[in-house]
Amino acid sequence: HRFDDPERPVPWQGFTSKGPTRVESNVWCGANVVVTGGVTIGERCVIGANSVVTRDIPAFSVAAGIPARVLRPIDYPDRVST
Repeated sequence: HRFDDPERPVPWQGFTSKGPTRVESNVWCGANVVVTGGVTIGERCVIGANSVVTRDIPAFSVAAGIPARVLRPIDYPDRVST
C-alpha cells in the first residue's frame, strides 16, 4: 500500500504493483511460502518451506531461504535439453 499522504487513510491511498506474479506448471511450494509481486517461478521448481521469493526462480530449480535463492538445479529424467 501507498502511505505518502498523511491526510488520507492508508487503505484509501491504493497500492503500487511490481507486475504480475507467475507460478508456472508443476511447482511445489512448501508450507508458509511468501511470493512477492512481479516474480516468476519457473516450471517444475521446488520452493522450501518458510521461504520468501523476492526474485525470479528459473525453471527446474530448488530454492529456499529468506530471501529465497537457488540451491541447485533439478535433473528430471524426462527433461529435454534446450
